[in-house]
Amino acid sequence: MPKVVTRGMDHCTPGAIEKRERIYAHSAYDDAEKSPFEMYARGPGQRTITAHPASGDTTWTLNGNSAWVAAPATDKPVPALAITGPELDGVKLESEVFFPARIKQSLTNWRVGFPTLINDREVNVVQRTAANGGTATLCFDVETGLLSRLVWFSNSPVGRVVTRVDYTDYREVAGVKMPFKWTVTWLDGRSTYELTSVEPNLTIDASWFAKPTPSAPRRQ
Repeated sequence: MPKVVTRGMDHCTPGAIEKRERIYAHSAYDDAEKSPFEMYARGPGQRTITAHPASGDTTWTLNGNSAWVAAPATDKPVPALAITGPELDGVKLESEVFFPARIKQSLTNWRVGFPTLINDREVNVVQRTAANGGTATLCFDVETGLLSRLVWFSNSPVGRVVTRVDYTDYREVAGVKMPFKWTVTWLDGRSTYELTSVEPNLTIDASWFAKPTPSAPRRQ
């Protein structure tokens, strides 16, 4: 495994990464409007984010094997949409960012690319093709070793789909560096998540990672 994948762990308190098992966080989610959200995460590969816009709650859930998005009927064509194939692989990898030790376990057969610049900072580039055919490109800051960008490429009936996640504002939480802001950009949109507080290693019930139930619209 390339050293660039694990170098960001050098900035963490010894033993803290292994102890990081669960996260509860909440803050603001900026899509069409800025609204609060909560995030529950538990390794390996379990994460739920629920945003609370004025139109009604939207929930993204990954239970380790399957993933769904549920929103009010006014926002989605179906009440709960299953995430499958290469897109599911991308969601799984995104969830592991908050558990640094699991990044190196989630992908294998790494390929090291040429360094490049992101926001005038040099980054090392590594890439891996996942089982379902998607390709993940991870960019690690040369100076800090922290993940700056994740780009996920997958094929769809309408062509290649690219999802990009930019990570910033890293802060230490219980001895582990984690991003307090990340921006997800895809074909026709962008969402920004900003954390205000994080509580590590709380008890999180397994029910938080069950298939979500669509919420009722708050306005007609």
